[in-house]
Amino acid sequence: MAYDWSGGRTRRLRRVKLGVVASSLILLALLASLVLV
Repeated sequence: MAYDWSGGRTRRLRRVKLGVVASSLILLALLASLVLV
């Protein structure tokens, strides 16, 4: 049980990191489009 819990925790952290990277990329794209326009 403890092993599964730790594995789920790492997966959750990875998901959070992916979400942060995706949101930052989207924000950068929006800023770039505003500057270009």
